Amino acid sequence: MIRGETDHYQYVCGEAARGIEQVQLDTGVPCGFGVLTVDTMDQALERVTGGSKRDTGRSAAEAALAALAIKRKLGL
Repeated sequence: MIRGETDHYQYVCGEAARGIEQVQLDTGVPCGFGVLTVDTMDQALERVTGGSKRDTGRSAAEAALAALAIKRKLGL
C-alpha cells in the first residue's frame, strides 16, 4: 500500500491488519502480515527485491511457517 494524498492509506492498512488478526484468531492458523505499507514505489521495490531492506513478504511467510511448526511441535 503506497501512501497517497487521502486518508484511504490509513483505513486500508488498518483494516488489512485487523482482518489478518481476525483470521488468525478465528482459525488458530498462524498468519503473517506481509502487506507493504510505504510512502513511495521505490520503498516498495526495496522491500521486495532484496535491496537494502529485507524481502518483507518472504519474511512474513517464513515467520508464519515457523509459528506453525512450533504449534505442531507442541501438539496444539
